[in-house]
Amino acid sequence: MATKKASILAQFAAIFLTLLVADVRCNDPNDKLRAVYSWKALEFTFPNEQAREAAIAVGDFIPGSPMPIDVDTYLHDGRFGRRIFVTIPRFQKGVPVTLGFVTTEVTADGNPKIAPYPNWNWQRSGDCDGLTSVWRIEIDRCGRLWVMDTGKIEERQVCPAQLLVFSLETNRLISRYRFPQSQVRESSLFVTPIVDARGHMCHDTFVYIADVSGFSLLVYDHQNLRSWRISNNLFYPYPNYGTFDIKNEVFDLMDGILGMTLSPLRPYGDRILYFHSLASKVESYVPTSVIRNYTLFADNPEAASRSFVAFKNERSTQSAAQAMDKNGVLFFGLLSELAIGCWNSVNYDYGDEFIERIAQNEDTLQFPSGIKVITSKNGRQELWVMTISFQRVMTGTMSPNETNFRIQAAVIDELVRGTKCDVASININSVRQSTHGSLTFPTE
Repeated sequence: MATKKASILAQFAAIFLTLLVADVRCNDPNDKLRAVYSWKALEFTFPNEQAREAAIAVGDFIPGSPMPIDVDTYLHDGRFGRRIFVTIPRFQKGVPVTLGFVTTEVTADGNPKIAPYPNWNWQRSGDCDGLTSVWRIEIDRCGRLWVMDTGKIEERQVCPAQLLVFSLETNRLISRYRFPQSQVRESSLFVTPIVDARGHMCHDTFVYIADVSGFSLLVYDHQNLRSWRISNNLFYPYPNYGTFDIKNEVFDLMDGILGMTLSPLRPYGDRILYFHSLASKVESYVPTSVIRNYTLFADNPEAASRSFVAFKNERSTQSAAQAMDKNGVLFFGLLSELAIGCWNSVNYDYGDEFIERIAQNEDTLQFPSGIKVITSKNGRQELWVMTISFQRVMTGTMSPNETNFRIQAAVIDELVRGTKCDVASININSVRQSTHGSLTFPTE
């Protein structure tokens, strides 16, 4: 009976996703993001029920414990279709898969199952040749999946921190880089990789990595297989903003640099790295031409301190993940407001008076922990958001009877139309277009 019910739910999910593809517009201005997937608790595609029960028996899987953090999606031309990847860090016990993708298999109550990526062999806890604990990922325009593995299980550093690169065409490992111990602090947690791939073949690739609790920035030069550490006061948490109030649940967290993203390539050949600490309302920036300079920082991590600049004006609240589109529009969560905000970096100074609230919902936008801008095959830009009930984890009030995790998406043109973030309308002063893009949702 359970198998039949799951099959019916899977068919219903496929039909529902097809309907979503037809039109992503929404009449409610406070609910522009459309649901892709949601979970009360994560389940996984174990080889069989016996394997699942064995994992539970030894504590490798504690139902209700795994919590997703990040999302990214890749539209493959071949047999895989669109795949949606999720990360599930092992900051608590009972997480059998730390990097996976969403499948069309569902549980009896309709929760989609997560399959391990690239396979189960990579997911063995404590195997330093596999994946230990992945917080965030990024897929670049050359079909490479960049995976930042902290090497930590709960608070224990069981394996070296490593940056892995997989080909999404072959699902094979391209390269692995283990960070030198001299660049790692006892408190370090490398969580956010931002990939700067340039040139037709992406040979010129740097990755900028946030050390959220070591309060530093790591820079990895892929072509020369080397990295360096950068220190700056702007990477630290701001004590006045270490208390979070999300849907009337309050907790304290003094996390440093976390949210980062890159501007489009400027006419003079440079990009800007935007960044902020989790415990802050401040956005800052630095030209990538500065931080890509190995010679400058090799012997002095605190070099060029004045090249790192904080905007004078602040946001209304703290923010976690962020992403910037090809028009220079920044998208980010506004944690206490239960909203997604945007800022047009081309036309406006930074500050709350120039930030638009393009989506707001007290149920579906609790703690946007993962945000990506995706360019679809038809050239349309899409915003993908992972939201989690993180405040419930911090306060110990997580309920298995409520939806706790969501992946949502929307066409960016639709999200920003008529706002300060509608760059095309502002710059060209054009009439609103009558045709609309639509998202292509995943099929296995």
